[in-house]
Amino acid sequence: MRILVTGAAGFIGSNFYKKFKEKYPKSRVIGIDDFSTGRRDAVDKSLILHEGSITDEKLLEKIFSKHRPEYIFHFAAIPRVSYSVEHPLKTAHANICGTVALLEKAKKYKTKRFIMSSSSSVYGGAKKLPTKEAENLPDPKSPYAVDKYADEMFCKLFSQLFKLDTVCLRYFNVFGPGQYGDSPYSTVVSAWLEAVYFPKNKKAFVEGDGSQSRDFCYIDNVVFANMKAMESKRYFGGEAFNIAHGKRTTINEVGKMIEKYTGKKLKLEKRPERKGDARHTHADIKKAEKWFGYKPKVHFEEGLKKTVEWFERRKK
Repeated sequence: MRILVTGAAGFIGSNFYKKFKEKYPKSRVIGIDDFSTGRRDAVDKSLILHEGSITDEKLLEKIFSKHRPEYIFHFAAIPRVSYSVEHPLKTAHANICGTVALLEKAKKYKTKRFIMSSSSSVYGGAKKLPTKEAENLPDPKSPYAVDKYADEMFCKLFSQLFKLDTVCLRYFNVFGPGQYGDSPYSTVVSAWLEAVYFPKNKKAFVEGDGSQSRDFCYIDNVVFANMKAMESKRYFGGEAFNIAHGKRTTINEVGKMIEKYTGKKLKLEKRPERKGDARHTHADIKKAEKWFGYKPKVHFEEGLKKTVEWFERRKK
């Protein structure tokens, strides 16, 4: 099997590579990353890595003509919402043009399936909870969310026009080992753990009263969803699916659990509630279960313990 992983040095991409090679040790895995947000120390030496941007058509032609990947796992993006507000053109070029460039090569070289990493941000604050794909039409509130929704539309279009099989996975609040808390797009889990273990890097703060809740999805669940989407025998045709835990946890509960598992006091600076922020996120994941057998393997509390252990190892 030959697969291409975009954003291979990123948090999700690097975790995906390790798990994929464990399950498919004889597979040929090609990676691409421009290291704008990825980390060199996250890249496994056995990965066939091409350094560069997914917007570089010459580089993509070189990769596709040489390796002819059967499946594409598209994790690469400029993922920062706040950054996208300040730099909408730059983020749109990477997030939309890069995706279309990959789709064109996938079509040309007859890729079996294109697995797109989308985001729950496309909902823009769901009207109904738990959020079902069919009941909550996309209503993006940031350039990043618009980018991801546009990517979904292009995937669907390439399926309709060219019969390239595509599938879009909408991730909810992904966290876990490999996510550094000093990044501007990290979850509250990694941000607070960074503040606990590396106070010089990060100061912990809470926006609002902490009663807002999130459907946190541990990284292994996202990896599992991608592999299940690849392994499925059915034709997806650009369908979108929620990938989450399917349960929600309040920010205050997260703080209590962090104190419990680290044995350290979390000192939080109080800040005003962030404008435009969704009060609650809670995904209905039945569609993904029905279509390709997705079920979260790791629940939030277990995932938090594993993340704490990773931060402990980092400190040493």
